[in-house]
Amino acid sequence: MSTTSQRYTAVAVLLHWAIAVAIAGQILLGWWMGEALDNSALRAQAFAAFQLHKSIGLTILLLSLIRLGWRLLHRPPPLPEHMSAWERVAALSTHWAFYALIVLMPLTGWLYVSAGWSAHDNHAFDVPTYYFGLFHVPHLFNLDHGPDAMRSALAQTTMSMHSAMAWILIVLAALHVAAALKHHFYDRDEVLTHMIPGLRARNAQIPVPPANPARRNLLAGGFALIGVAALGAIFAFVNPPRAATAPASGAPVVASREASSPAPAPPPAATTPAPVSTAQEAPSAPPAWTVDHAHSAISFAGAVAGENFTGGFSSWRAEIRFDAGNLEQSRAAVTIETGSIHTGDAQRDEALPQGEWFDVAGHPSATFRTSAIRALGGDSYEARGTLSLKGVSQAVRLPFTLIIRGDRAIMDGHVELDRLALDLGKSSFPDDSTVARAVRVDVHVEATRAP
Repeated sequence: MSTTSQRYTAVAVLLHWAIAVAIAGQILLGWWMGEALDNSALRAQAFAAFQLHKSIGLTILLLSLIRLGWRLLHRPPPLPEHMSAWERVAALSTHWAFYALIVLMPLTGWLYVSAGWSAHDNHAFDVPTYYFGLFHVPHLFNLDHGPDAMRSALAQTTMSMHSAMAWILIVLAALHVAAALKHHFYDRDEVLTHMIPGLRARNAQIPVPPANPARRNLLAGGFALIGVAALGAIFAFVNPPRAATAPASGAPVVASREASSPAPAPPPAATTPAPVSTAQEAPSAPPAWTVDHAHSAISFAGAVAGENFTGGFSSWRAEIRFDAGNLEQSRAAVTIETGSIHTGDAQRDEALPQGEWFDVAGHPSATFRTSAIRALGGDSYEARGTLSLKGVSQAVRLPFTLIIRGDRAIMDGHVELDRLALDLGKSSFPDDSTVARAVRVDVHVEATRAP
């Protein structure tokens, strides 16, 4: 046997410790989340930790598959000759059990998430997975679209398996560490030195492998990277991303589309309303108004786990005819492209277009059409109409202020909507314990009287 075969390769050592550190962190994080989800003060951090937990789990799965492939292609160091038959069987069995667990544990977690069901509360809980906020990770086998009974059973089963394997892994890890220490301090052999660079066997008669600068540099760089990744995970846990703070009640959300929208500006046809034909209008018909989209916005504010957030729609159009002296014939129709929703949070923006929320595939637009506009006194008015969203129609009263100076008009209005009444997140969040039912919608419109 050559000298180089007397120890693990640098790649095997780094994969071993990267996976070990990640799993230790996952177990601690999982315990903390189990307690934090029932604590309203920690619920927002728990949701962020849940996303971190999923990302680390997927990393473990990837590293474990690489580690397994590396193990099959590279023979490990031989076991010491003094080991008895039962010790050899126990060592090999433990090693292969570890390989099975580090692959199956993240897989069961992925299956659990894919079911889109909460085993804790036993109701739908479909939250998309974003790998460290970089890209969306799809659900497995389209499980989130299955029958509720199947999703519930799958979630309960996979979560039970996930938890059981975590406990088995803890027991095996304890035995593994105890055996390694026994080899080093009692048997005084080289087993522990195979996996801890720089450690020397306590038996002076065991030769020390010759120094290999390339191996040393690879190990140093690899361990530094593991340390940086671990510190980054700790920082992400301690400092979870915070949503934008919602405005105080009564303060309108006013922002230009360029400033508030991360999405590219829609083509002019999508944002500039076509002139309303006046061929059949009576001479006294209210004038048409053209919206200045660069200085107008439809935005909203809500709360998740006690954390406020704001968002808006980057693509919408409005047909407006208004005359303060002819409110009876004044009217407005607004069409919102629901797929243009944005909140500045990648995970939330991935979830909102899905079926449980705005169902953009089935209902690409929402509309609000006025049925009556009445004056409340001074610059105050109220628009009554129907909001049609996701196949649900709801009567809405929108109070607003309107200031007209010459051919320029500025309108600000707001209304509070019940997301459950509009079937938004109703399955996963059937009450306001996690996601607030009340959503404040603010409308700021600047328009010019059409010639």
